[in-house]
Amino acid sequence: MKFLVPYDFSAVTKAALDYSIMLSKSFPGEIEVLHIIESEDQRKAAEDKLEQIITNLKVNSGTIFTQKVRVGNILEDINMEANEGHAQLLVMGTHGSHGLQKLLGSNAIRIITNSKTPFVITQSKAADDIKNIVIPVDLTKERMQILRFATLAAAKFNARVHLVCKAETDEFLMNKLNNNIQQAKSYLSKEGVSHEVHLLAGKKSLQDEVMDYGYEIGTDLFAIAHYPKGILPQFDSFSQAMITNPKEVPVLIVNASEITGVRAPYSFIGI
Repeated sequence: MKFLVPYDFSAVTKAALDYSIMLSKSFPGEIEVLHIIESEDQRKAAEDKLEQIITNLKVNSGTIFTQKVRVGNILEDINMEANEGHAQLLVMGTHGSHGLQKLLGSNAIRIITNSKTPFVITQSKAADDIKNIVIPVDLTKERMQILRFATLAAAKFNARVHLVCKAETDEFLMNKLNNNIQQAKSYLSKEGVSHEVHLLAGKKSLQDEVMDYGYEIGTDLFAIAHYPKGILPQFDSFSQAMITNPKEVPVLIVNASEITGVRAPYSFIGI
């Protein structure tokens, strides 16, 4: 697998790099470390600094490290580099601290919205394992599709998948939701992944209830589909809240508008 890690020499992006190294032990391949500069005269210093960091990394011998310094801005050039370099997973750090949360979370969402590449968004902590994955399930096919990404991680890390959902008051919609849950359970069983279903109380916002449940069971990863504005606008705030969650749990996130053309190392066909 090819990972792309945007890196600005901050502690937050160092945590993202550490997370990609952890993932690479189960998904061997290449980690490309990307630093974006504003002007060409910054290139030499940035390249020297990146080279020193990569030289000092101690990881399993099966991982290949490459570096790239690119003139541009993060909102455009991260995805351009992912496209040109055929990255299969972007591991990106964002700040979740108070005051910066909305601004930097919004920047991350803007990058995700224009991407065909799946993301893992991390904050200042670098987890060293994945044992529990929480996936919200609703009436949409995109929420079902994120299951494929999460299932691959669950199988590699021997993790348990927790499907969480809110009950529908309309009988027709509840039947549709139950159908999605049954399809998800069938798929997970077929792949040999341990799983369970939890019905949320529906008394608070979706993001609060998903996070509360995740924290309660000690989840290591949330897995969600992002709906850009113009598809389902209400989910934009959901995605932003999830990727900057207060306990800094990493989030696997895929852009719903690009979900049929997303790059991944395995088939991405509807369940």
